[in-house]
Amino acid sequence: MSANYPQINPNMTYISPSASKKRKAGATIFGGMLGMTAYYIPVTKDEFVNKAFKLTKDEANSQISALTQAVKEIEKNALSSESKMILQEMGVNADIYEITQKCMDIDQKVSAPDSVKNLKTYFSNNFKNFKKNPHLMDNNCADALKAVKWTKFKWGMGIGAALGLALSLISSRD
Repeated sequence: MSANYPQINPNMTYISPSASKKRKAGATIFGGMLGMTAYYIPVTKDEFVNKAFKLTKDEANSQISALTQAVKEIEKNALSSESKMILQEMGVNADIYEITQKCMDIDQKVSAPDSVKNLKTYFSNNFKNFKKNPHLMDNNCADALKAVKWTKFKWGMGIGAALGLALSLISSRD
């Protein structure tokens, strides 16, 4: 009895599915790793200024929320030690009127058109100095530069991985 086995065509090449998956995974990882070099693409002045301003605004909003929490605690006559430390750090007494004035001052620094323009001009004018001498940066500027570089890193890795996968799919023709 002879079994009916499929005839193998000697002109046809056979690619195992596991080898194809390994090639796709390898190309994706290689593309991602190659894309990670986007971290070293120079940061532009506009990217830096926008990120630094956003971080400054976020910090101001967090300070305002901490002061607002302190006001709520003062109204209940239960000011926590954490709120006392925050008030002391900001140079404000445990007075609702004084805290409200401090909140308005902080808000004006990041929302008044003249203040925003001056802040962005400061970041823009000092961009070259910050890049050359990182020790001149304050925390917000350092965080802004770091955030822009990491954003480029993540985007580069994602795009590189996608291109690597696409090229592996085109070359394997599965």
